[in-house]
Amino acid sequence: MDGRNAQPLWLSSPDGLLHVRAAHVHDAAARRFDLWRIPGRKRLALDGLDLALTADLSDQRVRLSLSGTLADGAAYVSAVPLTPSLRGELDTFNAQAKAQEGHALQVDPARPITRAALLHLRSLQALDASQAGASHRDIAQALFGLEAVVLRWHEDGELRAQVRHLLRRAKAYMTGGYLALAGVSHPAAKHPGNEPMR
Repeated sequence: MDGRNAQPLWLSSPDGLLHVRAAHVHDAAARRFDLWRIPGRKRLALDGLDLALTADLSDQRVRLSLSGTLADGAAYVSAVPLTPSLRGELDTFNAQAKAQEGHALQVDPARPITRAALLHLRSLQALDASQAGASHRDIAQALFGLEAVVLRWHEDGELRAQVRHLLRRAKAYMTGGYLALAGVSHPAAKHPGNEPMR
Protein backbone atom coordinates (compact mmCIF):
# COMPACT_ATOMS: atom_id res chain seq x y z
CA MET A 1 0.00 0.00 0.00
CA ASP A 2 1.23 3.50 -0.77
CA GLY A 3 2.65 5.25 2.33
CA ARG A 4 0.35 8.23 1.78
CA ASN A 5 -2.66 5.93 2.11
CA ALA A 6 -1.35 3.44 4.67
CA GLN A 7 -1.01 5.93 7.57
CA PRO A 8 0.84 3.52 9.89
CA LEU A 9 0.34 3.95 13.62
CA TRP A 10 3.54 3.14 15.49
CA LEU A 11 2.91 1.83 18.97
CA SER A 12 5.55 2.86 21.46
CA SER A 13 6.15 2.03 25.08
CA PRO A 14 3.12 2.87 27.27
CA ASP A 15 5.54 4.52 29.73
CA GLY A 16 5.18 7.85 27.92
CA LEU A 17 1.37 7.78 27.78
CA LEU A 18 -1.26 9.03 30.18
CA HIS A 19 -3.24 5.97 31.35
CA VAL A 20 -7.03 6.37 31.44
CA ARG A 21 -8.80 3.72 33.51
CA ALA A 22 -12.40 3.06 34.47
CA ALA A 23 -13.23 4.15 38.01
CA HIS A 24 -15.74 2.34 40.16
CA VAL A 25 -17.45 5.34 41.73
CA HIS A 26 -21.15 6.07 41.98
CA ASP A 27 -20.77 9.83 42.44
CA ALA A 28 -22.81 11.91 40.00
CA ALA A 29 -20.08 14.59 40.01
CA ALA A 30 -17.37 12.16 38.85
CA ARG A 31 -15.66 12.91 35.54
CA ARG A 32 -17.17 10.95 32.66
CA PHE A 33 -15.18 9.75 29.68
CA ASP A 34 -16.30 11.11 26.31
CA LEU A 35 -14.16 10.08 23.35
CA TRP A 36 -15.69 12.73 21.10
CA ARG A 37 -14.83 15.55 23.49
CA ILE A 38 -11.11 15.03 22.76
CA PRO A 39 -10.22 17.47 19.95
CA GLY A 40 -8.63 16.38 16.70
CA ARG A 41 -8.65 13.45 14.30
CA LYS A 42 -8.73 10.27 16.39
CA ARG A 43 -7.33 6.79 15.75
CA LEU A 44 -7.65 3.80 18.03
CA ALA A 45 -5.38 0.77 17.92
CA LEU A 46 -5.42 -2.39 19.99
CA ASP A 47 -2.29 -2.52 22.13
CA GLY A 48 -2.44 -5.81 24.01
CA LEU A 49 -5.41 -5.58 26.40
CA ASP A 50 -5.59 -1.79 26.19
CA LEU A 51 -6.30 0.69 23.41
CA ALA A 52 -3.85 3.30 22.20
CA LEU A 53 -5.63 6.53 21.24
CA THR A 54 -3.90 9.04 18.99
CA ALA A 55 -5.56 12.40 18.37
CA ASP A 56 -3.99 14.78 15.83
CA LEU A 57 -4.92 18.43 15.86
CA SER A 58 -2.94 20.52 13.39
CA ASP A 59 0.74 19.78 14.10
CA GLN A 60 0.11 18.60 17.65
CA ARG A 61 -0.52 15.04 18.81
CA VAL A 62 -2.09 13.60 21.95
CA ARG A 63 -1.56 9.95 22.81
CA LEU A 64 -3.43 8.14 25.56
CA SER A 65 -3.54 4.57 26.82
CA LEU A 66 -7.19 3.62 27.33
CA SER A 67 -8.26 0.67 29.43
CA GLY A 68 -10.07 -2.02 27.47
CA THR A 69 -12.82 -1.91 30.11
CA LEU A 70 -13.42 1.84 29.76
CA ALA A 71 -16.81 2.63 28.22
CA ASP A 72 -18.03 5.91 26.77
CA GLY A 73 -19.76 7.90 29.54
CA ALA A 74 -18.16 5.87 32.33
CA ALA A 75 -16.40 7.45 35.28
CA TYR A 76 -12.64 7.42 34.85
CA VAL A 77 -9.34 8.23 36.50
CA SER A 78 -6.07 9.21 34.88
CA ALA A 79 -2.72 7.88 36.00
CA VAL A 80 0.82 8.68 34.98
CA PRO A 81 3.52 6.01 34.79
CA LEU A 82 6.09 6.34 37.53
CA THR A 83 9.37 6.61 35.62
CA PRO A 84 12.69 8.35 36.35
CA SER A 85 11.85 11.01 33.72
CA LEU A 86 8.43 11.84 35.20
CA ARG A 87 9.39 15.38 36.27
CA GLY A 88 10.30 16.32 32.69
CA GLU A 89 7.08 14.82 31.31
CA LEU A 90 4.58 16.47 33.67
CA ASP A 91 3.76 19.30 31.23
CA THR A 92 3.01 16.75 28.50
CA PHE A 93 0.78 14.68 30.80
CA ASN A 94 -1.03 17.84 31.93
CA ALA A 95 -1.70 18.81 28.28
CA GLN A 96 -3.01 15.29 27.61
CA ALA A 97 -5.35 15.49 30.62
CA LYS A 98 -6.68 18.87 29.44
CA ALA A 99 -7.28 17.47 25.94
CA GLN A 100 -9.26 14.66 27.56
CA GLU A 101 -11.55 17.32 29.02
CA GLY A 102 -12.05 18.91 25.60
CA HIS A 103 -9.57 21.77 25.86
CA ALA A 104 -7.53 22.59 22.77
CA LEU A 105 -3.80 22.09 23.02
CA GLN A 106 -1.70 25.13 23.78
CA VAL A 107 0.50 26.30 20.94
CA ASP A 108 4.12 26.94 21.89
CA PRO A 109 5.13 30.55 21.33
CA ALA A 110 7.34 31.10 18.32
CA ARG A 111 11.02 31.56 19.05
CA PRO A 112 12.65 34.73 17.76
CA ILE A 113 14.63 34.30 14.58
CA THR A 114 18.36 34.72 15.07
CA ARG A 115 20.81 35.85 12.45
CA ALA A 116 22.51 32.44 12.70
CA ALA A 117 19.25 30.59 11.98
CA LEU A 118 18.65 32.75 8.91
CA LEU A 119 22.21 32.12 7.73
CA HIS A 120 21.83 28.36 8.23
CA LEU A 121 18.58 28.35 6.25
CA ARG A 122 19.93 30.42 3.38
CA SER A 123 23.18 28.44 3.28
CA LEU A 124 21.38 25.13 2.91
CA GLN A 125 19.00 26.58 0.31
CA ALA A 126 21.98 27.92 -1.66
CA LEU A 127 23.71 24.53 -1.46
CA ASP A 128 20.60 22.72 -2.71
CA ALA A 129 20.30 25.13 -5.62
CA SER A 130 24.00 24.87 -6.45
CA GLN A 131 23.90 21.08 -6.47
CA ALA A 132 20.85 21.27 -8.76
CA GLY A 133 22.94 23.28 -11.23
CA ALA A 134 21.74 26.82 -10.53
CA SER A 135 24.08 29.73 -11.22
CA HIS A 136 25.10 32.19 -8.50
CA ARG A 137 22.77 34.78 -10.00
CA ASP A 138 19.85 32.32 -9.97
CA ILE A 139 20.59 31.50 -6.32
CA ALA A 140 20.63 35.21 -5.43
CA GLN A 141 17.33 35.71 -7.22
CA ALA A 142 15.72 32.84 -5.29
CA LEU A 143 17.08 33.99 -1.92
CA PHE A 144 16.89 37.77 -2.18
CA GLY A 145 14.33 38.41 -4.94
CA LEU A 146 14.44 39.59 -8.54
CA GLU A 147 14.37 43.29 -7.62
CA ALA A 148 17.45 42.97 -5.39
CA VAL A 149 19.34 41.15 -8.15
CA VAL A 150 18.42 43.74 -10.79
CA LEU A 151 19.53 46.62 -8.53
CA ARG A 152 22.53 45.13 -6.72
CA TRP A 153 24.07 42.35 -8.86
CA HIS A 154 27.54 43.24 -10.15
CA GLU A 155 30.52 41.18 -11.25
CA ASP A 156 32.19 41.54 -7.85
CA GLY A 157 29.35 43.14 -5.85
CA GLU A 158 28.15 42.49 -2.30
CA LEU A 159 25.19 40.33 -3.37
CA ARG A 160 27.45 37.97 -5.29
CA ALA A 161 29.83 37.92 -2.29
CA GLN A 162 26.91 36.93 -0.04
CA VAL A 163 26.05 33.99 -2.31
CA ARG A 164 29.69 32.84 -2.32
CA HIS A 165 29.80 33.16 1.48
CA LEU A 166 26.59 31.13 1.87
CA LEU A 167 27.96 28.39 -0.39
CA ARG A 168 31.26 28.23 1.54
CA ARG A 169 29.32 28.06 4.80
CA ALA A 170 27.11 25.22 3.53
CA LYS A 171 30.09 23.25 2.23
CA ALA A 172 31.67 23.60 5.67
CA TYR A 173 28.49 22.06 7.15
CA MET A 174 28.85 19.14 4.74
CA THR A 175 32.44 18.47 5.81
CA GLY A 176 31.68 18.07 9.52
CA GLY A 177 30.38 21.48 10.54
CA TYR A 178 26.91 20.00 11.01
CA LEU A 179 28.22 18.20 14.11
CA ALA A 180 28.70 21.54 15.87
CA LEU A 181 25.18 22.61 14.84
CA ALA A 182 23.76 19.40 16.28
CA GLY A 183 25.69 19.94 19.51
CA VAL A 184 27.74 16.75 19.06
CA SER A 185 31.09 18.52 18.86
CA HIS A 186 32.10 21.97 20.00
CA PRO A 187 33.85 24.31 17.58
CA ALA A 188 37.13 25.86 18.70
CA ALA A 189 35.79 29.39 18.31
CA LYS A 190 32.16 30.50 18.31
CA HIS A 191 31.09 31.84 14.93
CA PRO A 192 29.36 35.21 14.83
CA GLY A 193 25.71 35.25 13.93
CA ASN A 194 23.84 34.16 17.06
CA GLU A 195 22.71 37.65 17.95
CA PRO A 196 18.93 38.29 17.64
CA MET A 197 17.53 39.82 14.45
CA ARG A 198 16.50 43.48 14.65
